[in-house]
Amino acid sequence: MSGSTRIKGVALALKLGSPAVDYWCDVTAATITNDEGDTDVITFCDAAEGNDRQYFLNITAIQSTDVDGLWRYTWDHAGEVVGFTYAPHGNEVPTASQPHFIGTVKIGPRPTIGGEAGQSNTYTFESVWEIEGVPVLDDGSGS
Repeated sequence: MSGSTRIKGVALALKLGSPAVDYWCDVTAATITNDEGDTDVITFCDAAEGNDRQYFLNITAIQSTDVDGLWRYTWDHAGEVVGFTYAPHGNEVPTASQPHFIGTVKIGPRPTIGGEAGQSNTYTFESVWEIEGVPVLDDGSGS
């Protein structure tokens, strides 16, 4: 048996909105995480469907006030709900071994601007966006 194929941090696709725009050139880190849901009552149906967890899209990206940059998109659309496609392999078409993760996400609050002085410092920002429901693993099979 050979080992599993590893995901390496050299390719990524992170498409947001409609029409979808890929912001991969601005992103330095992206993860989908989950935590215990923030609710006082979970039904058996909720638990069976995975609705007892809250999913998040965590993004670290460069700061850029360019109108077509992710920082600016986050600033201009804070609080809005948009569609997303996250492809950790950077592939255009999802496959069984290189799936995409799709869903809708509520854009987080307006991002920070600025940072520490230095001639070679590049400013970044971090943002946590709430995914609505459970992200779907799209393996290209159409099911």
